[in-house]
Amino acid sequence: MKETDTDSTAPSRNAPCPLCNEAAARLLAEGEDFEYRTLPGPFRMRQCCACGHGFLDPPPARENLAEIYPSTYYTINPRSPIHFEGGIQKIKMRRDVDRIIKLAGTPAPRTIVDLGCGDAERLAQIGERLRARDSGVRLIGVDLQPDPGRVREIAERGVELVQGNMEERLDVIDDAGADLVIMCQIIEHLYNPFSALETIATKLTPGGRLLIETPNLGGPDFRRFKDKHWGGYHFPRHFHLFTTRTLRQAVERAGLEVVEGGFIPSGFSIVSFRNRLGLTSIERGDRFGEFLHMRNLLVVGASTAFDLTVIALGGETSNQIGRASGRERGYKLV
Repeated sequence: MKETDTDSTAPSRNAPCPLCNEAAARLLAEGEDFEYRTLPGPFRMRQCCACGHGFLDPPPARENLAEIYPSTYYTINPRSPIHFEGGIQKIKMRRDVDRIIKLAGTPAPRTIVDLGCGDAERLAQIGERLRARDSGVRLIGVDLQPDPGRVREIAERGVELVQGNMEERLDVIDDAGADLVIMCQIIEHLYNPFSALETIATKLTPGGRLLIETPNLGGPDFRRFKDKHWGGYHFPRHFHLFTTRTLRQAVERAGLEVVEGGFIPSGFSIVSFRNRLGLTSIERGDRFGEFLHMRNLLVVGASTAFDLTVIALGGETSNQIGRASGRERGYKLV
């Protein structure tokens, strides 16, 4: 599998790499909060000269978490141009649910935990599919800022929705108590994803599985916008960015064995173009380029078709996937 070319910027000696502890890291990108205009920048994404892992240096303080995830954030803000809705949302949700159930394998999981679950709709639909065969399936979702009105609604569909930072709420999972843990676009938001992976490994039942989806420091849109506007930087909310190699290292360091990796389509190119044009992710305006949004079937379709073509030709996109398993604990990256 190809590795992303490293940036040619001269290395600096600031914070050591959180993955391999190498002192030298090059400045990969420097940018602002283009999407929500929360904290003042600039924010600096560095890349380790030894292993290639990307990390925000420094990340925002923990007391700023509520500020950098405002009420206008796309996961809870239907006015956001990158909020999925309507037919596109239904297609994406069905695809995600199908993929996760397929990769969950057999026997079907009975206790499922979705970390960074958003509105928990994905988890609810997974549960509805599995409960058709096993009424004893337990569903737990953890999110930093769930919609208060959603908690009761989703509880009626059998989901225990827990509010909190997942790095501090892994205690909701019993030791060796989860058959399936889902981390979809969340590991990059963690202060210490390596410690989280080690803890999650202890929460899996024998043969349990961990599913992860995360940005990849690679792909055509990354190379085109990597100076500062790439949507995968998501300044200042993505604290860690992985290559295929560094994600493998992190997973193996947690005591889990990676079997294979791969890629799926990404919407980062749409965000990247919006960033370059000076458009926020808060709500659509009347400026040029506002047709670039996640409810525009032509735009999303073109972006998806391009990524699928890249994958078919053996290339990488900016969204990485993979599978792994262990003898005592199973791990899969989706």
